[in-house]
Amino acid sequence: MQTVKPELWDDAIRRHDRRVYLSVLALGLTPDRAKEIVQTTWTRLMEQHAAGALAELDFPGLAIRQARFLALNELQRRKVEMRVLAAVPESAPEPDVDRVIASRQQIERVLAALATCSPTAKQVFRLVYATPGGNCASAAQAVGLSLQRVRQILCETRNHIRRALEESP
Repeated sequence: MQTVKPELWDDAIRRHDRRVYLSVLALGLTPDRAKEIVQTTWTRLMEQHAAGALAELDFPGLAIRQARFLALNELQRRKVEMRVLAAVPESAPEPDVDRVIASRQQIERVLAALATCSPTAKQVFRLVYATPGGNCASAAQAVGLSLQRVRQILCETRNHIRRALEESP
C-alpha cells in the first residue's frame, strides 16, 4: 500500500476541486449542496486510499466519478422522496383554537338572533339557506307568499343577524 502525504492531497484538491465542483453543479444541485458533495468526495477518497481500496490515484477523473456517483445517488433519493410525498396526501392543518371558539360564538349569536325572528322569517330562512337547492322562489311557493315578500323577509332577517353580530363583543 502506497501512502500519500497530506501535502499531495492538498495539492490534488487545490488543482482539481473546481473541476469536480463544476461536474457536480452541472447535474443540477444547488451550489451549497454541490460544495458539500465535493467535500464528501475528497474525504471518501482519502479514506479509501488509506484503507488500501484504491489501486491508483488518477486525478481529476477519479474525483469526478466519485462526486458524480454521490450526486446522482442524492438526486435519485430526492426523486423517490418526491414520489412518496406526492403519493401521501397532506394532512389538514390543525385548527386554530381561538378561531374555532370565535366561530362557535358567532354561530351562537346567529342562532340567538334567529330565535328572536318571527316563525315565518325562520321558516323562510331555513327554506332558502338550510334546504339543499333552496331559493327564494321555492320558499315563496312553500310558505304561500309572493317572491318579493320572501326577498324582503330574507333581507330583514339578514340585517337583524348582522346587527346582532356587530353588537356582540
